[in-house]
Amino acid sequence: MKETVVGWEIDALLDDVNDNIEILSLDCFDTLIWRNVNRPMDVFHDLEIADCTMELRVLAEKRARKALILNKNKNEVTISEIYAKMFREADDARIADCVDKELLAEARHCFAFDPVCKLIDRAKSRGLQVIIVSDTYLPEPLLRRLITDAAGQEIADKIDRIFCSCEYGASKAGGLFKPVLADLGISPGKILHLGDNLEADFKAPAKLGIHGVHFEQFDDEASERLRLEAVAATVLDKETRKVAPSLQPHRAQISLRRKNDATFQFGHDVLGPIFQGFSRWIAEESDAIEANTGKKPKLLFLLRDGYLPAKAFMEAYPEYADQVAMIELSRFTANAASFKDRKAIESFLMAEATSNKKDAYSSQRQAAYCRQLLFFRGEIPKLAGLKTPEAFIREILKAKNVKKIISRSEKFRAGLVAHLQKNGVEHGDNVVFVDLGYNGSVQNVIAPILNAEMDLNISGRYLLLRELMITDLDKKGLIDVRHYDNSALNALCESIAVLEQLCTQSNGSVLGYSEAGEPMRDTADIKGKQSEERDHAQAACLAYMEQLGCGWATTPRSWDSDSARQMAAAALSRLLFLPVEREVGIFENFHHDVNLGTKDMLRFIDPETARQGLRRRGLFYTKNISRIYLPGELQQQGMQALLPLFTGNRFGLDLRQNDFQSGSIKIPVMLADDQEHLQIEIDAYPTSDGYYQALIPVGTGQFNVAIMLGQICDWLQVEEVNFQEIENFMAKKIDDDSIAAHPIYEAMTENAPGLHRCTRKDAFMMIPPPTISTGETLMLNFVFRPTVLSSSAKTDIKKVA
Repeated sequence: MKETVVGWEIDALLDDVNDNIEILSLDCFDTLIWRNVNRPMDVFHDLEIADCTMELRVLAEKRARKALILNKNKNEVTISEIYAKMFREADDARIADCVDKELLAEARHCFAFDPVCKLIDRAKSRGLQVIIVSDTYLPEPLLRRLITDAAGQEIADKIDRIFCSCEYGASKAGGLFKPVLADLGISPGKILHLGDNLEADFKAPAKLGIHGVHFEQFDDEASERLRLEAVAATVLDKETRKVAPSLQPHRAQISLRRKNDATFQFGHDVLGPIFQGFSRWIAEESDAIEANTGKKPKLLFLLRDGYLPAKAFMEAYPEYADQVAMIELSRFTANAASFKDRKAIESFLMAEATSNKKDAYSSQRQAAYCRQLLFFRGEIPKLAGLKTPEAFIREILKAKNVKKIISRSEKFRAGLVAHLQKNGVEHGDNVVFVDLGYNGSVQNVIAPILNAEMDLNISGRYLLLRELMITDLDKKGLIDVRHYDNSALNALCESIAVLEQLCTQSNGSVLGYSEAGEPMRDTADIKGKQSEERDHAQAACLAYMEQLGCGWATTPRSWDSDSARQMAAAALSRLLFLPVEREVGIFENFHHDVNLGTKDMLRFIDPETARQGLRRRGLFYTKNISRIYLPGELQQQGMQALLPLFTGNRFGLDLRQNDFQSGSIKIPVMLADDQEHLQIEIDAYPTSDGYYQALIPVGTGQFNVAIMLGQICDWLQVEEVNFQEIENFMAKKIDDDSIAAHPIYEAMTENAPGLHRCTRKDAFMMIPPPTISTGETLMLNFVFRPTVLSSSAKTDIKKVA
């Protein structure tokens, strides 16, 4: 007979039990009855009791349990005793009213777990009695009422007895099973008990000879994800914890997942809930548009990122299949089809000029713009590589080039129209662009074009919408300003490339269309391991979509459109900011295709660069740094790195480098030029992994600098020595434009690369002025790790402590 089961094994639990078993005993909460929240106390956010918060309800229970010290024969409390401690004075009527309201809140979020309901049915068909043994402050009548409300009358009628710890004054681990056996008048070996608590439901009954079976609700990683999703939901929506609990309607389905390899687990447990929420919303939006217009809209999922959303939607809502098409339409193709006149070309060039990209008009970018403007390969070298943006723009806007672009765009546009018609889009249709988002830039560009060409009424429905200007177009996001503020939306956009690459196909970028509307593609550059991992994750997501609602014998009343949105937003924000270890392992070999008609590929995560950045700059390295998936790089650094990044970005906090500086050590420094020398002390502040950073002012670079390391270290590692322009350094988060320094070591030996030993107390590192003069005010940036402090430095540190 089994001692441990997971969710999908429960309904077959009786297959291998012996004939001696006469009673099936079940734990109640998290076994038969589940809650649609992460923690039981989260239900208390929904209490409709005046002035009562979740925290006050928890404190009242703590006070009631503390009062048990006066009653040696009892270690459990009732719900009425809890509410008696909620108020300074309360009569029985008020307490009873509060109890009723808590039961209503519980009933809103509770549901019956399907495998346990099936187990009850099988037990009754074999002639077994079914009992509930529960650690609960609800007396038997109230618990039976809740079970009936959550599981239905049919299941409640099959439960012969209910034993509640509060009525016996003892928990399961504290002796409840003894009176249970006495009341039943049965030997322990005739009872099979199932529950989710290892101590209460397995070890405690086993001591009495009852065969306990431990139900493992979740594997460790799923449990960690769900907990962190609740954290992410709280940070993302600052009002959530005041108004309602953080809902997790996917808990039961995750518990029933059979495969545990990292990629399948990720696709099922993370991508599945995201696209469950998105798919439900798209179906609702489609219905709303049909109700308003009297005509079913065409749901056009924009490839490449729309591939997985389309497959997930059709898996969940096959009845919409005749409305769905996957359209090859991207920023590149939308722009290419939009150049109807000189003004359109100017708008494109000006948008890029104001994009705030450091390399907005580098020669590489100019070549990409030329490809976007439909110049042929042989024409590009004559146009790209001009020294200034102004020169490049003037060249593009010459009459001959404008004429060429407009002519080619007209042909491109005809191919796009043919492509839409080939996929069932007809003149005058209502169409909905469905995509991940995030600004609806394709819709911005192509909507007026297609309206003129095909009289299309175009809406945009996106997973995440964060508009950068007021467009007055029909756009909505499952996650948008209706539910979250702009700082939250901006934060979610930071690492969204992670989701993009998980949603694509292996096909290359579309470069154009044939006259018949067939897409003409570039070769696919993302192959091998990344494609395999992506396909496996997508298959797992679709497996989740195929079984929506499995685990629910009854549907929680809190499952609605808002619950679906919260679930998707929490799963997405947790992935983007609080990744778990095995997720990061999936992405280690991923690259991001920028999909602008170029072959530019960017590596997803580079943990070594992140580790180096933290050593050299500390946590300030993470503020607004441009990386594809910075939280993935920082995951190995722990929550102390991830949570400040998440909260800082989510709330748009004005944090600066000196906010992260504390616990400094003093280092003696000599500054000397041709006229004089000066001895000062500089504070070196800890960064990460035991490293310190010292910033030493050196004027415009006229000083020789001697750092008297022998006075503070016997051994040290030198990580970085360079000059920085003060103004640029304080504006950047990690330097790209440092000026080389050339240190000279006196009375110091290098015993390994970067590892130095100070052989005398007067050992120092001399840094001459930089060989390049910029005329700007400079500082010397010195990052080091004191591996062995000198005895005097140790004394100074103790004094400071």
